[in-house]
Amino acid sequence: MQSEVFPYISVNLNIKKKEELVFPYTNYGFLYGYGLFETIRIQNQEPMLIQRHIARLKRGAIMLDIEFPCDETQIIQETQALIQHNRISEAILNIYLTAGNRSQVSQENKRQPSFLLMVIRPTMQHNSEKGITLSVRQESFQKIALDRLKTLSWVKNILELKLAQNCDDVLLYNQEGLVLESSKANVFLVKDNRIITPKAPSILQGITRQYLLDHQAKIGVKIEHRVFYKAELKSCDEIFLTNAVRGIILVDKVLEYSHLCSGKIARDIQREYQRLYNQN
Repeated sequence: MQSEVFPYISVNLNIKKKEELVFPYTNYGFLYGYGLFETIRIQNQEPMLIQRHIARLKRGAIMLDIEFPCDETQIIQETQALIQHNRISEAILNIYLTAGNRSQVSQENKRQPSFLLMVIRPTMQHNSEKGITLSVRQESFQKIALDRLKTLSWVKNILELKLAQNCDDVLLYNQEGLVLESSKANVFLVKDNRIITPKAPSILQGITRQYLLDHQAKIGVKIEHRVFYKAELKSCDEIFLTNAVRGIILVDKVLEYSHLCSGKIARDIQREYQRLYNQN
C-alpha cells in the first residue's frame, strides 16, 4: 500500500499545496542522492524527539558540506504549522535536505540548499504490542562509515530487505561476524540480564537507540555499547529493535534462532521508554 502524502507540504519554509511541488529534475538529491533525510513519528500532534533529529541532520550536513538553511526554532515552528494545516494528530513527518540544484552546487556564492517537509499517513496502524519476524544474514552490500549518516542513498537498506524471505526485517552482520543493525532499525540484545547494543563504525546513530543510552538510569537499566559478534546470538535470551517511527520494536521470532524473541525485559523497556517520553 502506498503512503498518502497529506495536502500541505513545506518547501524552504514556505507552506504550499503538494500539487505545487515541482519535480526536482536538476536537484542533486534526485540526481545523485546528495542529501539527507529524517523520519519522525508524530504522536498527539507532537513530533517525537524532533530536536535530536534536527541535531543529527545538522551533523550530517556538516559531513556532506551542505549548508543548513534554518535554525531549530524555525523548523519546529514550521512543523507545527504543517501539522495544523493538515489537521492531523498521528502521522509521520519526513524532512529532506539536499545540496540544491546541480548548476549551483559548485558555486560557493550561489549555493541554495533545498529543504522539504512533508507529512504522510502511515501505511498501517502502529501497534506497539505486535512483534515482528526477524531473519539473520550476512550483509550483501558492505557498509562503510558514510552509512552512519541518513543520506538519500538508502538503496543498500532497501535491497537488503528486498532479499529477505519470509520475514519482516533482516538483522545484518559483516564478514568479520560483527552484528550491525537491521535494514530498518538498531538492535538490542539481552544476555544474562545484561542489555547490549552493537558498536561498529558503519552503524546508523539511531535517535531512539541514543535516547535509551542517554536515559538508561531513568529507565532503570544498564546498557553495554560494545562490539557484538554473531556467535553470541546463540547465548542471548532476548532481542528487540528500535527506530524513530515505532520506538521499541518487539520481536516474536528469529528464524535462525528459535529460542530468541522479545521477553519481559524488552517489554519493560518499551513501557518505561513511553512513560519517560510522556513525562518530558
